[in-house]
Amino acid sequence: MKMEERLRLEFNDWARAGRGESMERGHRPTGEQAIARMNLKEDSRVLDLGCGSGWAVRLMASRAKHGRVVGIDISDEMIAQARASSLEFPNVEFRVASAQELPFADGEFTHAFSMESIYYYADMAQALGEVRRVLAPGGLFAAVVDLYQENEPSHQWIEQLKVPVQLLSVEQYRELFARAGFIEVSDERLYDPTPVPEDYAGGSFKSREDYLRYRESGSLLVCGRVKV
Repeated sequence: MKMEERLRLEFNDWARAGRGESMERGHRPTGEQAIARMNLKEDSRVLDLGCGSGWAVRLMASRAKHGRVVGIDISDEMIAQARASSLEFPNVEFRVASAQELPFADGEFTHAFSMESIYYYADMAQALGEVRRVLAPGGLFAAVVDLYQENEPSHQWIEQLKVPVQLLSVEQYRELFARAGFIEVSDERLYDPTPVPEDYAGGSFKSREDYLRYRESGSLLVCGRVKV
């Protein structure tokens, strides 16, 4: 079975299990910080890669009120949920699509965003090249990653996931962005201020101590621009 079909089936299962809502709760605290750093304008044209149930698309659409925000996901069931939850936003669109073969014209967007999706791409270099292609000169790509080499507790997820992922270092992400043609490549850590429950008894992590160490490492935000 092709990797993208495996991802589609897995994330369809996640959608049916209601994990779109739980992913929003987990990702939103740092995702909002990343989106704030993108400095969206009212007329921005934004692409969200791996949009899931669409929470980030709706947040960005509320900022780009006179622009356009498009969310793509490999999961048709996630896209169906995103569409159903976004009917009040006239400036949003959702498509089932792969980041490795974007169905958009060159320079169509001013910004691109990815929240916890980039390490699922089998050919990350191809995907980054596609993102750069659809961004206009001066366009910005911001990618948030929680699973990376320097965040050791997050490595526990690899054995829990039913699909392969890529475990890269901060420097490897920077190199991939640069090789794809992005300039002004930067990275920083974003921190979730939500308190960790004292009675945390496992879930994504084997212990509360692991969860705390994961939080201390922070989410990795990597950004790059397209040359003007």
